[in-house]
Amino acid sequence: MNNIIVAEEDKFRAIVHEEVSKLFHTRQEPKTEIDTMTLSGALVLLAEYGYILSKAKLYKLTASGNIPCRKFGQKLVFSRKDILSWAENQTKPKNDRSDVLLTLARSARRKK
Repeated sequence: MNNIIVAEEDKFRAIVHEEVSKLFHTRQEPKTEIDTMTLSGALVLLAEYGYILSKAKLYKLTASGNIPCRKFGQKLVFSRKDILSWAENQTKPKNDRSDVLLTLARSARRKK
């Protein structure tokens, strides 16, 4: 109990890592998520991230080409990365100065 071991930080980390690795000797494979999904999967994904869309609205966006999608036979297929990127690009900061400037410019034009 009175044994004190002095080790450098790197050596200590290596020892701890080795001992913990022995405890968890079963290697866990990283989960790979499938990137493609159907229309209903895209709706669920968007809802999980706080972008609530109706099925009709998503169909309208795909028909107009405003949202990235592909067709596989008669089915629409969406890419997880593309959908999240698209949704992020649709949002803007609450205090966006460009909106304020645009509103002021419109107001000034009306007052002439």
